[in-house]
Amino acid sequence: MKIEIWSDIMCPFCYMGKKQLDLALSRLSYGKDVEIIWRSFELNPEIKHIPGKSVSEYLSEIKNMSIDDVERMQDRIAEQGSALGIQFNFAKTPVCNSHNAHKLIHAAQKQGKAHLLKEALFKKYFTEGTNVESIETLMELAKDLQIDLSPWKGDPFNSETLEEEVEHDNYYAQQVGARGVPFFIFNEAYSLSGAHGAETIYKVIETARIKADKKNQ
Repeated sequence: MKIEIWSDIMCPFCYMGKKQLDLALSRLSYGKDVEIIWRSFELNPEIKHIPGKSVSEYLSEIKNMSIDDVERMQDRIAEQGSALGIQFNFAKTPVCNSHNAHKLIHAAQKQGKAHLLKEALFKKYFTEGTNVESIETLMELAKDLQIDLSPWKGDPFNSETLEEEVEHDNYYAQQVGARGVPFFIFNEAYSLSGAHGAETIYKVIETARIKADKKNQ
C-alpha cells in the first residue's frame, strides 16, 4: 500500500489531514507497513518571512477581511484541530516561506523520516510560532531527528537535486489534478482532496487495498 500526499507546512488543513491519516493507519493491522510519500505543494512560493507580522494580520490584508473575521475563521479551525490533538496558535504563527522546508522533507524521505519531520514542522509552525523558513531552525530539526545531511555535504538547501524534486512535485500536482491541499493518492488508484476525516481515509485505504489484492490474485 502506497499513499502519496501533496501538502504544505503553511496549510492548517494539511496538519489536520496528517493527524486524520495517522488515526486511520492506527486502525489497520498493516498500518505500519504503508509506504507514505510526502510530496511538495507550495501554496505561495513567492512569500517571504515578514518579521513581527502574524499570519492573521497577513490574511486580513490579502483577503480584505477584518481581523475579527479572520480570527473567527481561525477559531473554527482551531476547534477542529483541538479534537485531533493539535494546538493552533494563529496569533503567533508567522508569515514565512516553506520552500527550504520542502527540500528538507525530500532529504528526510530518503531516510524514512519524512513523516516524523512533517509532524515536527507543523508543530514548530502552528503551535510554537517558529519561522520554518529559517535555515537554523531547519538544521536544528534535522539534528533532532538524526537526518543525515552528508549526501548533500551538510547543506541540502543548495542542492540542485532536491530543488528539482520539489519543482517536480509542484508540476506533478497539476498532472494528477491536485488543485488544493491536502491531496491524497492511494495506490495510484484513488484520490482524495481535503481533510475529510479519519473514517473517510480509513475506508479509502481499505478500498484501495482490496482492489490491489484482487488484482494480484
